[in-house]
Amino acid sequence: MSYRNKLVGLLLVGITPFLILICFCHPSGDDFSYAVLGTKQDLLPALLDEYKLWNGRFTSNIFALKNPLIYPNSWIWLYRISIFVILSFGFITAYFFFLYFLKQTVSKGWIFFISLLFLLLNLFQMPILSEGTYWYTGVVTYQLANSFTLLYLIALQFFSIRQNGIYKLLAFIGLCVSIIVISGFNEVIMLFMLVFHALILFIQFQRKTENKNWFLGLFLASIVSFCLVYFAPGNKVREAYFIGESHRFVHSLFYTFLQIFRFGFDWLSSGVLILLSLVYLPFHKLLIQKSDLVRNQFYINKWISLIALATVLFLAIFPAYWSTGIMGQHRTVNTAYFYFILLWFINLSIWSNTQFIQKIIVSEALRKYALVFTIIIITFTDNSFTAWKDIFTSDAFNYDKFLKKRYEQLDAIQKNTYQLQQIPALIDKPASIFIYDITKDPHYFPNTSYKSYWKIKAFIVAK
Repeated sequence: MSYRNKLVGLLLVGITPFLILICFCHPSGDDFSYAVLGTKQDLLPALLDEYKLWNGRFTSNIFALKNPLIYPNSWIWLYRISIFVILSFGFITAYFFFLYFLKQTVSKGWIFFISLLFLLLNLFQMPILSEGTYWYTGVVTYQLANSFTLLYLIALQFFSIRQNGIYKLLAFIGLCVSIIVISGFNEVIMLFMLVFHALILFIQFQRKTENKNWFLGLFLASIVSFCLVYFAPGNKVREAYFIGESHRFVHSLFYTFLQIFRFGFDWLSSGVLILLSLVYLPFHKLLIQKSDLVRNQFYINKWISLIALATVLFLAIFPAYWSTGIMGQHRTVNTAYFYFILLWFINLSIWSNTQFIQKIIVSEALRKYALVFTIIIITFTDNSFTAWKDIFTSDAFNYDKFLKKRYEQLDAIQKNTYQLQQIPALIDKPASIFIYDITKDPHYFPNTSYKSYWKIKAFIVAK
C-alpha cells in the first residue's frame, strides 16, 4: 500500500465517528417550526412571509421550509439522509475546487486526499459541531452556502481568464445571479461576498486589467445582495426583540475583538495548522512553478492577506453583537473557520518569501511523519474525541432511543386536550449532536415547536 493510500485510510478512520453520528441526530427547534410553515403555505408566500416577518434570507429558507419533516411517515430517516447528502456535496465541491486549482500540480489521488483532509480539518475544530453538522436548518443555512461559494470561486476564476464576447457576457450574468443566490443563504456569507468583491475590484483597478469593468459589475451585484438581505423587513422585526441591547458600537467592537483573539488562539494553539504548514511550504514551491495565481502571490499585499484572517472572524462575529448585544450561538463562527483554513494557507504562500519562513527547512522524512502525526491528532482530539466519546459511552444511542420514545408520547397526546402535558427532559445529551431541549417554560421555543408540529393545543413542559 502506498504512502498516500495509508494517509487516506487514516483520514477515513477520522471521518468515521462523524458519519456514524448522523444515524443518531434528531431535528430541533427551527426544523419543526419551518416544517409547520412549509406545510401550511405554498413555497412562495411562505418565503415572502419569512422575508417580511423574520429574516432577510431567501435561498436557505427554500430548503428550510421544504425540509424532510414535511413528510410525516418517514421524516426521521429523510432528515438524516438529507444531512449526509449535503455533507457529501460539501466534500464533492471541495474536491472540484482543489481539482480546478491544483490539477496541474498534483494527481487526482492527492487531490482526493487534500479534499478529505480539508473536510476532516473543518469538522475537527468547528466551533459548534452540533449546529454546524447535525442540525438540518444550520446545515442548509451555513454549510450549503460554503459549498456553493467554492463552486462560485471556480466559476469566477474561469470567467476571469476568458476573452470578451457573448459567452463572457452570459457568464457574467450567471455570476451576478450566483452572488445574489449565495448571499441569500445567510448574513455572514452576504458580508463575505461584499468584502471579497470589494477586494477583487481594488486589485483589478490597481493592476489596470481588462476585467476591471466586469468586476465592477460583480461588486455592484454584491451591493444589491447586501441591500436585499440587510434591509429586509424581517430583520427589523427580529431586532425588535433586542431593543436596548443592540446597536451599541463600542460594546460590539470590544467583544468582537475579544472573540477574534479567543477563536484565533484556539485554532492555532492546537498546533494542527502549524504542523500542516511545515508540510505545505515545500508544496508551495511546486505550486509556484505551475500556478500564475500563486506565483504572483494572489495579487494582494501580504499585510492585506494577514488582515483577511481576522476579517473573516470579524464579519462572522460583529453582526451578532451589533444586532443582539450578545453572541448567543457560534454557528456563524463555523463559517469563519471554514474560510480561515483556506486563508491560512493562502497567507503561507504570500508570506513564503519572507526571511523568517525561508529559514524553515524540513526534511522529506520529517514532513511525512508530521503529516501522519497531524492526522492522528485530528482523528482523536477536539471534536473528534467528543464524537468518539458520544459513540462509545452510548450517549448518542441513548439520546436516539429517548427521543424516539418522546415522539411516541407526543403522538399519543390527544390533539384537542388543553390539559398541561409534562414530557420527561433529556438525560443523555451527547455534545456532538445535542442542540437544545424543552424546559419548564411552555413558551420556550423548543416547547412551542413540538406543540405546533404535533398540532397539540395543550402546553408542553419538561418534567
